[in-house]
Amino acid sequence: MRWLSAHITREGPGVDRNAPPRRGLALLADVVRREWWMLIQLNLLYILFALPLVTLPAAQIAASRVTALMLEDRPVYLWRDFWEAFRSRFWRASALGLVIVAALATGAYATAAFLQAAKASIVFALPLAIAFSTTLFALIAAAYAMTLLALRDRPLHVVLRLALLGALARPLPALAAFAVVALLWLLHVVFYPASLFMPAVLNFSFGTLAITFGVHQAAIRLLALDAGAASAAIGAGGSAQLRVQ
Repeated sequence: MRWLSAHITREGPGVDRNAPPRRGLALLADVVRREWWMLIQLNLLYILFALPLVTLPAAQIAASRVTALMLEDRPVYLWRDFWEAFRSRFWRASALGLVIVAALATGAYATAAFLQAAKASIVFALPLAIAFSTTLFALIAAAYAMTLLALRDRPLHVVLRLALLGALARPLPALAAFAVVALLWLLHVVFYPASLFMPAVLNFSFGTLAITFGVHQAAIRLLALDAGAASAAIGAGGSAQLRVQ
């Protein structure tokens, strides 16, 4: 089994340091080209760790962490990076998962209820639109929250606050990422049974890569702004204390 361990923990192929940095869809295509085999391995690892279901949020955070490292062109050691993120963020990821499930379940229930009511009376069209929009906003905020926690192990209230700001500031890239995820699963359904092994091979890891790519740059900026605000607050507090003394 030593060869398998060495194969999983080896460094990724990387890119030419003299080449101009890729951005946008060119970056995503380059990551898929370089890391397609590791993405397949990540998919299998994700399924293995998510099977108990209660570990699903932590497995999602760990997969998001690995895909973020790929997008940043940092050394990726699949098992080490996945396990470290899974272990260190397990409880916060679990708490975040409960918050996300509660928000989405509440929004989906309200949307379904108002949809039935709107069929009987047009009066409920506005509440239906509000419920649907709120649920969609919660889904976008969930993408930001998962990516933010994968990038930095921050307190849950900070992650949620930044996720809401990100969903307000840049919702469209996250929506495009979810469209890619929906397309992957649509292809699985349309081409079944030829696509029988798509979920086992690529749907989860490639979907996670798409979501991480969609919100990554905005999440980095949010974390930088939050760190700058925290440093400024500490500096202001120190200055005030010196003036008092």
